[in-house]
Amino acid sequence: MTRKKVCWNITAKCNQNCKYCHRFLNVNDLNYENNERILKNLIHEGIKEITWTGGEALLYPNVVPLMKLAKENGIKNKLITNGLLLAQSNHKEEICDNLDYLVLSIDSIDNQTNLELGRGINHYKNIKEVLDYVKDKDLKLNINTVVSKENINQLDDLGNFLNNYKINTWKFFKFMPLRETAEKNKNLFEITDAEFDAKKGVFKKFDNISNISYKKEKELEESILIVANGDIIKTENGKDIKKGNALYQNLMEFMDKGDGKMEKIRTVVAHNDEEIRNAIINSISNLEYIEVVGTASDGIDAYNKIVELKPEIVFSKYNYNDMKGLELIKKTKEKLQDNFPNFNTIGEIPDSELMEAIHITGNKLNACVIQPYDGTAKDIVKAYKEYKYQ
Repeated sequence: MTRKKVCWNITAKCNQNCKYCHRFLNVNDLNYENNERILKNLIHEGIKEITWTGGEALLYPNVVPLMKLAKENGIKNKLITNGLLLAQSNHKEEICDNLDYLVLSIDSIDNQTNLELGRGINHYKNIKEVLDYVKDKDLKLNINTVVSKENINQLDDLGNFLNNYKINTWKFFKFMPLRETAEKNKNLFEITDAEFDAKKGVFKKFDNISNISYKKEKELEESILIVANGDIIKTENGKDIKKGNALYQNLMEFMDKGDGKMEKIRTVVAHNDEEIRNAIINSISNLEYIEVVGTASDGIDAYNKIVELKPEIVFSKYNYNDMKGLELIKKTKEKLQDNFPNFNTIGEIPDSELMEAIHITGNKLNACVIQPYDGTAKDIVKAYKEYKYQ
């Protein structure tokens, strides 16, 4: 399918000085008239969602009128912000009224760590103020966290804080030395894939956080960006490639294209409890982008269905009487290799086996399905679809 989402770095300016940041520097902002022209082009091209970012998007003087125009034309607005201006703003209500998603960036609740990262000593205080303000608002709340040497051992504390709020999705981004400041400070922040994967144990700990996802370098290269001067950028093999300029060219020329139809996400659901199995099937099968291609009631059957049908997503009980969870994961990985599916366990993985399961699956061990099973499963596939087609 053609991806109908775009990330728009509306300004390169920022009010924080994050030492790991890979924003574009020395790029001039366009005036309102030119950005309105770009937005009208996006509306004409059928863009369905815009992620407004920067820099700090709220530093652009007319970002709210642009978001309002987008919303009036059926586009969903997602704002990524460090929260500083929003916490201090007298126009919080107007900003939030024009949003469908609010994404807050926070890497630690420790004031000294935030100071060392370049976010400022009051960053945690500002984020908390915003979270308290929006907790009753009708918008989806996401959290972005960059995982680096500085905060990799503080994620549990951050999760315990965030769990006080209803979080739609918490995204972990492995530090990426892509450009500018991040490239310069690579040695201060870089971690290995193994160190990043080892932190995936947080996914099962927080009841109020619906979905948790993880992104590495290659996964970040799939997006099309519009930067502050209108240039259209796609990152390929760690390098930024200019594809054109949104003032003069159709953005859709540079997006992945298909036949115009959304490819359904093939899914297998396995559990020996028919009631649980059917609850999950019924909750996701009515989604237009999900196709339940197989079901199973024991471990051997689950393994055979996964290998035979090669689904994109699996929901499965972890331990069966005829096959334990690690055996199911190991055998499936050995057989499918890179085609190992996005694997979601129904019920928790024992702590003694979690790290080995993560080591085997890499970034494919996604989430733990807990009660209510139907609601949790639906949230997981919605988040996966959003991630896949963003």
